[in-house]
Formats: sequence, structure tokens, C-alpha cells
Amino acid sequence: MEYEQHVAGKRSIKDGKTDDNIIISDDGQVGNPKSYDTSVTCEMPDYQSKNGQIVAVAANGTEVPIQIKGVNWFGMETTLAVPFGLWENADNGTTAYEIAAFLARNNFNAVRLPVSVENILNNSPPQKGVINLSSNRAINGTDFISTLQTLVKSLAYRNIGVLISMHRLTNKKSGATWFDEDIGVTQDDFLDAVDTVSSNLCGQDYWNVMGLDLKNEPEKATWGTGDDDDFVVGCEKIAKVMHENCPQWLGFVEGVVSTHTVTIGGEELEYYDWWGGGLQKAGNTQPKFTIENKVVWAPHYYTTAVAPQRYFYGDGTTSDFSTYVELSDEDLLARVEGTMNDMFGYLADDKNYALLLGEFAGLYTKDAHPKKTTKRTTDLTIQVLMEKEYAGGFMWSLNPESEYQYNPADTEGAFTEGMLLDDWLSPNSEFLDAFTPMDAMPNLRKFPCFPIEDR
Repeated sequence: MEYEQHVAGKRSIKDGKTDDNIIISDDGQVGNPKSYDTSVTCEMPDYQSKNGQIVAVAANGTEVPIQIKGVNWFGMETTLAVPFGLWENADNGTTAYEIAAFLARNNFNAVRLPVSVENILNNSPPQKGVINLSSNRAINGTDFISTLQTLVKSLAYRNIGVLISMHRLTNKKSGATWFDEDIGVTQDDFLDAVDTVSSNLCGQDYWNVMGLDLKNEPEKATWGTGDDDDFVVGCEKIAKVMHENCPQWLGFVEGVVSTHTVTIGGEELEYYDWWGGGLQKAGNTQPKFTIENKVVWAPHYYTTAVAPQRYFYGDGTTSDFSTYVELSDEDLLARVEGTMNDMFGYLADDKNYALLLGEFAGLYTKDAHPKKTTKRTTDLTIQVLMEKEYAGGFMWSLNPESEYQYNPADTEGAFTEGMLLDDWLSPNSEFLDAFTPMDAMPNLRKFPCFPIEDR
């Protein structure tokens, strides 16, 4: 047993916290189950979006509101066909078991998993060598769907919810709408992929899956135009297929992209939506799903590290950011709050559908601004979502490979940072701690398991 504990300790994430829910298998292996215990079974809740919250509703009518302190964990939308970091070896990498344990210990209750239409339709197995199947025994890497199913179960063991993001059309191209025939993905292809996921990941075995992010960052789609690229119509089509297979799921809806003006502190500012962020028209024109209370607004909001924005800086800043003037905390907060509210934040005011951030944050500890504008933007984004009572958000990202283009505003390059360090075994402690304020959300809790009663 001492040897097995030593082996398990090598692949654990060293956050200085203990795991009070360790699995010891019948062959003595510690933290490497052959499968996850199904002796205690949970019913599939009906996930609803109402009163500004995500609500898990049991068959007996019990309702549990849930706010999200979540992470994005990418990889299944790439040619690897599996989330990064699961290659545990002598030097680096960990396991799905340890990722879930780390998230639970640090009060993260949900994971957004990006996937690609290409991998779904091809049912692509993980690329060889990128997952250690000996230390991830509970992950069935036979094909794409089995990998996704068993990853979901590994998170369910810790009562961690899952949002599946329809992220890319191909493994290398995201697609600017939910279809692009130029890269070989038609509307029917996309809907077939939705059909496959929603028919294979719904039900008692996957009770912790809350739904689909219907299409990541549809930056060239329109809103309410009635054209082929109308994302309102697209969301209705996608959700219809999803709900035919899984009426319990939610449809997470992102925004489109355009240029706008907003007045903040008496100054009129022009801004460009973050990809996925433009929900200005959603107050009047909303997708109508076949089932009520199923829309969750899931816009994105980022920082200079993704693309410098004039509103993050003061007078004297040049258009190319070769010269930039950093704002005071007070003025930067006003700019962050003002642009968030104009893009999408106003949707939280009526306490109808839940509003959360599907992606936010990014480069943090490595911010090279003298006054840390990029870092402060993330801190203030969290402050705003807390004060305005959003339903939470999914930070980008767990992966240390997360890449950003600007640091600081006048310097272009490739800068990486994630919640875990490059070895996948060490937490990026300062970045991890940045999300501690979200622990104060009143409805932050583990996803509820409603036990199936004997009938």
C-alpha cells in the first residue's frame, strides 16, 4: 500500500490540500479506479434556467439553484481528441482522477469541455501517446464518444457539472458560424453531431451534463435577420435536435460581433464585441426553444492579452497602442462594468434566464503592464459578475498551453499561462487564488445528486 500511495502522490496536483474521498481499488491501486462506483445512482435532473440562475430540478419537484465556478479544459476539439494533460509520465502530466480531485478541493463545480464536429462525426479515438491509459484506467479511449462518456463520469464522482461546447467545426478551424461549406461542414453535419452527442451523453449515467454551448464564438453570424446565418434561428435549430434527445439539457447561447458605442463617465467610447460577447439585441430578439426555461446566456469577455481595447486605456493612448496610458482602478472598473453591461450584462437585471461568462480571464501572473492592466481586468470582471449576480462563469483555462497574443498592449507575441503550470502537477497559485472571491456566490455548490428511489 505504501508503494501505491507513493505512485499516486507523484501524479497528484500539489496544491497543499488533502483529498478526503480517495478511491482504493480491489487490486490496491490508489486513485486509479478501474471504473466509477455506480452503486449510488443519481437521477438525471431537469436543468432549468430561471430567476437568473441555473436550477437542477428533481423528479419529485425539489429545486436546487447552482452558480458556476468553472474552468475550461481544452483538447477534445483538436487532433488529440482528448483533453490535454492526461499523458502522465515520469516528467509531467496527470490523470482525469487527479484533475477532478484538484477542482473539487478548490471549489470549482463545473467544467466546460470544447469538442469538434469533426471528432464527433468521425468518432475519433484519442491520439496515441497523449493519454496514459494505465493510470487513467476508468477512461475508455476506444473512440471519441466513449472517451467523453468516461470523462464525464470521472467528474460526476466529484459532483462536478459538465458543459459540452460545440467549439470547432474541424479540428483546426473553429468556423465563424455553426456551418461552413467551404471547410466541409454543412448545417446537416452540425446537427448530426449535436444528435450524436445529445443521444449518447444524456441520462442517469451522465446526470452531471447540464447541456450544450450551442456554438462557440459565431463571430460572422447575424442576430435576428432571418438569413441563413441568423444565430437566433441557428440556436433554435440546434436546440430542437438536442431537446428531441435530451429535454433535460440547457442551451447555452453566445453572442455575435459588431461595433458599438457606449457612454461611460460622460465619454462616448467605441468598442468592438469580444467574439461570443455581442448580445445587445437579445433583450428584444431571443431564441425560442421548444421547451421553456432552457436558454442560458453565455457570452465571453476578455482582456488586452487577447486583443488590446481602447476602452481599457486613458487619454494619450495611440491607436496602435505603441503608446498606452493605464487607468486607475476606479476608471478601469467603470470601463469594464460599462462595456460588460452594454454587451450583455443588462440581461442579468430582469432575473429571467441565467447569465454567465462562458469564457473569461486569461493571462494573469505574467502581465507585463507596469500597472497590471490585464491582471486587473480579470479581477474587475469577477467583481462585476459578483456584484451583478451573474450565474457565474468558466475561466479560460485550466491548460498551461493557453496562448495569448499581447503582453503588454504594445507587444505582440505568443504568451502562455493557465491555472496549472507546464508540468500539469503544480497549481499556478496566484491565478488559482484570483477566483477565490467567487467562493462567496450564495448558490455555489456541488452539482446535486438526486438519488433514485427504489420503486
